[in-house]
Amino acid sequence: MITYYILLLLISLLISSVLYQRFNRGLVDEKIAEVSEQSIYAIQSSMNSLFESTSKYSQRVIASSTIQDTLKTEFTYDGFVSSNSMIRKVLNEIFLAESNVASVYLFRNDDLYYSLELQESKLNATSIKTAPWYPDVVRKNGGLIWNINAGGILKPSAEGEQYLSFIRLVNDLNTAEHIGIVMINVPVVQIKKLYEHPIEGKKYDVMVDREDTPLIQFENPQLNRFAQTDEFLSHAQGSFIKSIAGKRYIFEKIEVGGWRYATAFSMSEWPNPYNAVNRVLFPIVAFNFIFIFIGFIWITRSIIHPILSLLKSMRKAETGDYQQVLLNPKSNEIRQLQDRYNRMIVTVQESIDNVKEAQRLRRKLELHILHQQIKPHFLYNALESAGYLALAGEREQTYQLISALAQYYRLSLSKGNEIITLKAEFDIAENYLTIQSMRYPELFTVVYDISADLYNFPIPKLTLQPLVENSIYHGIRPMGQTGNIIISATLAGRYVVLTIEDDGIGIPEDKLSSIKEEELDHNAASFGLRGTITRLRLFYGDSLSYSVSSSPGNGMNIRIEIPYMEDSEWKKEG
Repeated sequence: MITYYILLLLISLLISSVLYQRFNRGLVDEKIAEVSEQSIYAIQSSMNSLFESTSKYSQRVIASSTIQDTLKTEFTYDGFVSSNSMIRKVLNEIFLAESNVASVYLFRNDDLYYSLELQESKLNATSIKTAPWYPDVVRKNGGLIWNINAGGILKPSAEGEQYLSFIRLVNDLNTAEHIGIVMINVPVVQIKKLYEHPIEGKKYDVMVDREDTPLIQFENPQLNRFAQTDEFLSHAQGSFIKSIAGKRYIFEKIEVGGWRYATAFSMSEWPNPYNAVNRVLFPIVAFNFIFIFIGFIWITRSIIHPILSLLKSMRKAETGDYQQVLLNPKSNEIRQLQDRYNRMIVTVQESIDNVKEAQRLRRKLELHILHQQIKPHFLYNALESAGYLALAGEREQTYQLISALAQYYRLSLSKGNEIITLKAEFDIAENYLTIQSMRYPELFTVVYDISADLYNFPIPKLTLQPLVENSIYHGIRPMGQTGNIIISATLAGRYVVLTIEDDGIGIPEDKLSSIKEEELDHNAASFGLRGTITRLRLFYGDSLSYSVSSSPGNGMNIRIEIPYMEDSEWKKEG
């Protein structure tokens, strides 16, 4: 028991440690998720501010009277050159305080353009009308669109710097006619500065894209590859945890206005804020472990001697020596254990006696079943009848009798199975009555009535045959005239009702009242009803019920109600 207590304590300590670690990690994960959510919404808010400010700058460009007049005026090349300085002055005034803008381009309808290049960026196109985004800008009719490097017509810088280009149509403020296009280019590096500040000393990775066109990708190549997988793309908005290359990351995703934002925090690099609690908790757990272990030792010594005495008695019981014990207990619990054990010994002994009696009765019934299966006299009589029919040249009747006899024995033997289907049980009774009708022509007629739903219902074999045999030999044959037998099986609620009815001579009331299952004797003739009911009791217990009604000259009606069970239930109980 001491070993058991040690193992129990160790297992409890291990499980508690695992649960605590999971709980602790859950708290850390929850805190990181909160920080991640705050970060991604901060990035999204900063991006929205950038888009709104850029949109406002483009609106100021469009609203400038100088720009409106210049774009509407048709110039010679010399006139265009002189107007360029005027346009640059206006653009300088608008974008002077905007450090995020790298360049501004103002395109005329005649493919000439004005430029303000605040940082290094060069145009790489002869006509903007060939740009892939041009139809979208015209269709938007003043709405703002964006592209990476202006859809390829803007050269990246020597360092490979990419640009986010905001493009919109410039319309005449008076006539709303298309007079040009404005393009404002913002370096992607400026956008990255929006999230470069670390959170609690830890940096995180960011991805921003729109309609599967990446603007900012994860700097970690492994995270970037994961972002291209269906697993990442199929995740709904919110946070989720994923282990990549042996490290746990918490990802946060949101989608706003067609833009998708995602952040990735390395959870293994995040400090555990509960380490101070852990340093205090572990000594407390160790103290409790030692204290509880000492208590277990003391309790064990106070109960181990009575338990050992009880174990000795149990070992004797294993060999069949069922003796009650006297432990002289000092505690109420041990006294209750002693009393319950002694009552159990008495119950076990009574159960053994009952099982022995039930086995004796079952063996007796099995002998009757064997007798019913083989029935030497029935077999001899049937074969003699077949011989007489053969000598008389009745080939068809001879074949029918021998075929019915073969079917009867094939079904009744049933490969040694004690349980058969109700349809097979009806077939046994039908073959038996076919043989008897050929031995005793015009002695009886028979009606079979079985519901198709009950064909596969399991039942102990040779349940019906002994009852219909009684109807012939003890009911109809003594009557001296043709009788009728009705065999039926119906479903009534949760019971299968078997009915065997004949219009024979019946039985007197005093004899009817003496038919009880416990009166089964060694006489094989008594096996008919009482033996069948006793045998069914062994299978179905007290849930089986039956009734017998008869009177002299009015035949007999036997009604047996068997609890309905599915085939799987029968196999489980059997």
